Amino acid sequence: MPRNDGNKAQKEDLQKRELTLKNIRKNEKFIAENAGELTPHQLKDVKEHLASKIKSLEETEGTIKY
Repeated sequence: MPRNDGNKAQKEDLQKRELTLKNIRKNEKFIAENAGELTPHQLKDVKEHLASKIKSLEETEGTIKY
């Protein structure tokens, strides 16, 4: 009979955060490479969206979830 891993949810949460940060870095690199093709308004919107994701990840970094 398999044992119940009590930390499974926390491990999955960490993996999701790492994947999100990796995607954010990829998006920032893509934006830097293709900045000439986007309007200033589009750049502003995308950068704000990425900044809000990073901020929410930083805020949840030290919190304990039950």
